[in-house]
Amino acid sequence: MINKRRQFGFTLIEVMLVMAILGLIASAVVFTLPGGERGGDSPHNAAVALRQQLNYAREYAMVRQQPVGLKFHEDGYRFLFWQDEQWKEKNPRGLRGQKTEWPMRWEFTSRGIAIVEQSESLESGLFADESDDDSLVPDILILPSGEMTLFSVHIEHLNEPEAERWLIAQNSWLISISEEAPE
Repeated sequence: MINKRRQFGFTLIEVMLVMAILGLIASAVVFTLPGGERGGDSPHNAAVALRQQLNYAREYAMVRQQPVGLKFHEDGYRFLFWQDEQWKEKNPRGLRGQKTEWPMRWEFTSRGIAIVEQSESLESGLFADESDDDSLVPDILILPSGEMTLFSVHIEHLNEPEAERWLIAQNSWLISISEEAPE
């Protein structure tokens, strides 16, 4: 006897497998979208996003053997890249600048360039303190060796002072997020 029963529809396992694949695709899309507004809702999220971008910038500099810089302004930051003996602004994937709207404010404080002892030969070019266009001199320098200048960044929400965060470079390799101001 031949069973002529036809199967209509999908099994539960087939439906669950399709849902899992769609979930993976959706998460991949979310993580590859440009980060222009990422972290804009709270100082903590902004600090986490910046720490991740700095770690990625370190890897970028090491792999490409190209110095990377970060320039802060009151409502965010932008990445700079050393090319043709000058700092240039580019927007490679993963290193797009951040611009936040009021009431978020960014305040950068340098803790010194502990990774390089500047000599007279280094006072121009990559390690210059000033240029014709001072806006293209980075606040944070990430060298191709992966080391970076020491810094602290205060991210505050003007309407919620208790939500403020500090992003602190403890040394050339360790970046931490704190609810309290650095000493």
